[in-house]
Amino acid sequence: MALLQGIADILYMVLRGLYGLIGDWGIAVILLTLAVRGLLFAVSLHTSRQQLRQARMQKELQAVRAQCGEDSERLLQETGKLYAKYGIRPISQLASLLVQMPILYALYQLFSAHGSAMSSLLVPWVASFAQSDPWHIVPIAYAAVSFVSMLIPLTAELTGTGSGLSRSLLPLLATGLSLLFLWRMPVALGLYWTANKLYFILERLFFRTGWGHRLLYKNIPEAS
Repeated sequence: MALLQGIADILYMVLRGLYGLIGDWGIAVILLTLAVRGLLFAVSLHTSRQQLRQARMQKELQAVRAQCGEDSERLLQETGKLYAKYGIRPISQLASLLVQMPILYALYQLFSAHGSAMSSLLVPWVASFAQSDPWHIVPIAYAAVSFVSMLIPLTAELTGTGSGLSRSLLPLLATGLSLLFLWRMPVALGLYWTANKLYFILERLFFRTGWGHRLLYKNIPEAS
């Protein structure tokens, strides 16, 4: 697709510029990751706020379900009122994923086309970025970082939410799937994903600071 190729060309231009400044393609990929995530911070913040809104709505939602019983039409109406009260837009939570998917596909195109001319001291055992990691160190590192990131709740308020089964199995399942996905992918994608998850962890830690906490909770209604 022309759009994806255009994104790939822009990313390659930025990556090549970063390489010109740094002199290492691996570090350039990490800096590119930070730049992309920085540009998407507003989207990430919106998604995080939606998680908080949903968490604060849960008690009222449970009460509404108990009151409505088998009356599905009334339940739908009352649920809609709660969504409006707390400012919840379920579809909007997919925004971050929908925005990042074209970028990931464009990066795959980029490294498939230009990766053979790239290498890095960060992964000296890999001849070029177009190849997969023969020792699978990068995919395993990503899986480890990804697993840790899923164990860190957005805020202390969300600690312990969800069932024990989902809190234990979902991170393991997601980690396993990501490991399989990156197992034979170009090593550069593994570097990008690993840096992406490290940024995610730093973002979570930032939201625990005073300024980050105020920014995150801005305009979030109190639970009734």
